Amino acid sequence: MSAPISNWTVLKGLPLMELYAASRAMADGPLTLAAATLLRERITPGDRVLVLSGFLMRGYDLPETDGPIGAAVLARALALGFGAVPVGISEDSVVKCMKTCFATAGLIPAGVEDLDSGRNRCALLGFPVDPAEAQDAASALLDRFKPTAVIAVERPGAGSDGEYHGGGGFRISSFTAKTDVLFAEARARGIATIGIGDLGNELGMGNVAEIVRANVPLGDVIAAELKSDVAVIANISNWGAYGVAACIAAMSGNPAAFHDRAQEIRLIEACVRAGAIDPVGGQLRNFVDGTDAETNAAMVELLQSLVLLSQREAANINKYQDSWIK
Repeated sequence: MSAPISNWTVLKGLPLMELYAASRAMADGPLTLAAATLLRERITPGDRVLVLSGFLMRGYDLPETDGPIGAAVLARALALGFGAVPVGISEDSVVKCMKTCFATAGLIPAGVEDLDSGRNRCALLGFPVDPAEAQDAASALLDRFKPTAVIAVERPGAGSDGEYHGGGGFRISSFTAKTDVLFAEARARGIATIGIGDLGNELGMGNVAEIVRANVPLGDVIAAELKSDVAVIANISNWGAYGVAACIAAMSGNPAAFHDRAQEIRLIEACVRAGAIDPVGGQLRNFVDGTDAETNAAMVELLQSLVLLSQREAANINKYQDSWIK
């Protein structure tokens, strides 16, 4: 998931593998596996998990395609694999896009009061832009849902100056929901936190902030400050979420918890129809971070094959490992 093949990563010359290596050292193992393991340890069926996403494009009031799709795929895996009840969180203006993605992934949007009325339910809620309102909203959400995990997928994270920044160093605080407040309060309460990002200005990427400041263009301005229990570094944030979702599907023994190639293409198409923009191309097109739908689908197909292989070959792998000690 960290293969530097998108034009954003290559053209910007991002030190993706340095960021990955640093975060992996902190997690003491592969990042997607570490994140999935943490979630398996914390989640029991019926638990609420908050999934934060949506990165609004300056001047458009529309989100990137990177983020909502990955959030939906991961929410699906949490529901089908671990029996969790995902609650998507974003700006009010992004809730429609998030809802479209979650539904296209196969989940069933419901009102908060109806989350336990059937299988594979989810809820989508807006979060305040105003900092004072955000503090009250964060406490209310955590008190109400009592989530066992909070996950940020391509979600803006505030820098050392307290401001949110786009990749170009410009401020986006005036229209960005203050989800840092929610993430920080979750950490203070001992709730598991996972951040998934691809540049370093995303929520939960504080684990690698020093490397971002030193090596990423404009890193001294954009580096996000808040840390997470596991910071998943990926070439495209959606891909990081896919990696975690694939691990969940394998761990749970339910390959259906991970989506397939055809569904990936449907997700990208639905996300764009809901108004999401490819930020690299600056267009309403079926791309994510400058990478076309077919390339994204190929990555999903590869992951799906690994999930299936892990189930089909589990017995042979165990026997092979046992043969080492005989």
